[in-house]
Amino acid sequence: MVAAMVATESPSSSEERKAKTMAELSYTTRSIRKRGAKDTWEITLSHKNPLTGETVRTYHKVEAKTRRQAERKRDELILDLERKGGALATGVTVREFMDRFLDYKEESGTIEPSTARGYRSEAKLICRYIGAEKLASVTIATVNGWMAAMTKDGYAPKSVAKPFRLLKQAMKWAVAQDLLTKNPCDFCKPPKRVKTPINALCREDRTRMMKLARAAQPQPLGMAIELALTTGMRRGEVCALRWSDLGDDGTVTVSHALGNGRGGFYEKEPKTSSSARTIPLTAHTFRALKAMRAESRSKMAEFGLAGDPYILGTQEPESRPYNPTMLGKEFAAFCKMNGFDCTFHDLRHTFATMMIAGGTDVRTVASYLGHASVSMTLNIYADVDPDAKKAAVSKVQGCFDMDFDLDDEDDPFAGPEAAPALTFTVEQLEAMLAQAKAQGAVA
Repeated sequence: MVAAMVATESPSSSEERKAKTMAELSYTTRSIRKRGAKDTWEITLSHKNPLTGETVRTYHKVEAKTRRQAERKRDELILDLERKGGALATGVTVREFMDRFLDYKEESGTIEPSTARGYRSEAKLICRYIGAEKLASVTIATVNGWMAAMTKDGYAPKSVAKPFRLLKQAMKWAVAQDLLTKNPCDFCKPPKRVKTPINALCREDRTRMMKLARAAQPQPLGMAIELALTTGMRRGEVCALRWSDLGDDGTVTVSHALGNGRGGFYEKEPKTSSSARTIPLTAHTFRALKAMRAESRSKMAEFGLAGDPYILGTQEPESRPYNPTMLGKEFAAFCKMNGFDCTFHDLRHTFATMMIAGGTDVRTVASYLGHASVSMTLNIYADVDPDAKKAAVSKVQGCFDMDFDLDDEDDPFAGPEAAPALTFTVEQLEAMLAQAKAQGAVA
C-alpha cells in the first residue's frame, strides 16, 4: 500500500494537511505483470473514490526490462499522479463532478431552489464544452480555452463569467475535499464585462403603455404593468403579493417573492434583507387595488370562504399565483401587439430612470427598488439620463454672481480694458532673472 503525499500551501498547516491526506487517500497495487510487447508491464492500482467511497481500479502501462524496474516505475507513477493533483486518479469527469457538487449544494440547504436551478443551467454550459474532460486533466489552459470557445460562439462576457464563477466555486470545493491540490480557476480571468445599456421606455411610450394597461384592468396583466411602472417591483415580487400586503394607508409591503425551482414556482423570502420593503402607491393604483380587494372579499364571503389570496392570482382560499413565466410571455405578446421593445424587467428600469430624472434623491430610489446599497443604484442608473446632465448646467451657472449669457462685449470682466496685460522688455526680464539668481531662487 502506497500512501498519498500531497504538497501543502503553508508551513503552518502542512503537517496537519499531509496527515489528513495520507490517512484518507492510499493506493493498493492489485497486480503487476508483463503484457503484450516485450518489456511492457501492466500495473493495476486501486483506491477509494473520495466522491462516492467506491473502490476504483485504474490500469497503467510502463516500459521496464525487469520486475524490479517495473516496481520502481510503479512507485514513480503513483507519486506523479498525486503531484498532478488532478482527481487523484479517480477518473471522474467534469460532468460527473459538477452533478455531485450541485447535489451537495442543494442538500446542504445553503442555496435557494431557484439559485440551484440557475446553477444547473450554468453547469450545462460548462459541460457542453469540457464535460467529458477528466477532472484530473483540467488545467489553466483548459479553463481559458473553454471561455475563449464560448466567446467565439457568440456568448456575451456576462454569460461566460457566470458559469466561470460557478466552476471556480466547484473547484474550490474540490480542493477542500482533497480531490485537487490547486484550483486552476484561481489563475484565470473571465472576459471583461461590458456594461449593458439600460433599456427604459421614453415618456411617450410609458404613457401609452400605462393607458393600455389601465384599459385592460382588472385583468392581471394590466395591473402587473401598472404596479411595475409605478413601484419598480420585480416580476417575482409582483406575482407574490397577497391582499394582506395592501395597507389601508395607501402602501404595499413586499414581504415575499416567487422563486423558480425544480418543481416549479414556490414562495420565498425576498432577494435580500433590503428587498423587504414598504412602497407608497399612486392614488390611482391604490383605488384600483382597493376595488379589486373589495370584489374578491365579497365573492369569497358569498360562499362562506376566507383566506388571503394572491392579488393577481386566483381568488380562492387555496389561491394560485399568477405564474411569473406566464406573465413574461403575456407581456411579450402585449409588447409585440402594441409596438413596444422591452421586457417586463425593463419596466423596473423605466421606473428608476424616470424617478432619477425627475429629481428624486438616489437613496429614496434605492429604497423603492430594494437595493442593498445606494452605490448599487448609482452603478446601474448613473448614466441613464443624458438630459439630466445637460439640465445640471443651469445649476453650475447659478453658483456664480454673474450672467453667463452676456456676450464678451457686454461682459465687464471681458475685453482689453477689463484686465490689462503685463508687458516687459528684454532688459527688464534679464535684470529680474539676475536678481533671482543672486538671491538663490534659481539654481
